[in-house]
Amino acid sequence: MFGQKNILDEPAKLYHNERYGQHANPLNKENAKYLLSTLKNVFEPNGVKMILSYGTLLGAVREHDFIGHDSDMDVMIWQKDFQKAWDLIPELEKRDVHLHCYCLPWIFTFEHKGETCDIDVLQEAIWPWNKRYCLTHLEYIPRAFFENTTTIEFLGETYTIPQNAEKVLEYHYGKKWRIPSNRSGRVESYVFFWRYAHRFMQRCIRYAKRHWFKQNR
Repeated sequence: MFGQKNILDEPAKLYHNERYGQHANPLNKENAKYLLSTLKNVFEPNGVKMILSYGTLLGAVREHDFIGHDSDMDVMIWQKDFQKAWDLIPELEKRDVHLHCYCLPWIFTFEHKGETCDIDVLQEAIWPWNKRYCLTHLEYIPRAFFENTTTIEFLGETYTIPQNAEKVLEYHYGKKWRIPSNRSGRVESYVFFWRYAHRFMQRCIRYAKRHWFKQNR
């Protein structure tokens, strides 16, 4: 299942009811800290750049801790590192970190003692947006957000985050991201997904109109 087999040959294994229905309790911070630290300390020495994202980035920047109501963690890796990360699963298993579910090539999730961490894979966007945007399983994101990175001290470890983290958080959570909210981050993610899906369609329409006018001059 692991080793050198192409990951795209693996079938989808995303347990929606288990992943998003039952696991709605706040994080056990000790177990979550171990999971995030283990992923970092296995991935990064092996050339996989792991970047904090979504609610985990929000907690690191705003709370300097996990968000109180968050039920999982979120990180991103680049598509070029996907196969390397997949091949490290046996090493993670030795450290009691297990592959929980996946929907390749978009996302895979690891688990440790009931806590989970989603790993979103930053894909190349379709032309003509590929020079400015990358794509996750939820949305289009400006490439510059994750091409330029820095580090932050978080829970006793040094983690990689977007260089302009505040702009990234405003992009995902709006201008009031600094104000704590009791709403679920995952619900917010779907709200923002539809917002940017709408914007993406508007861009498509504008591009089609310009192209049509050029062809019909």
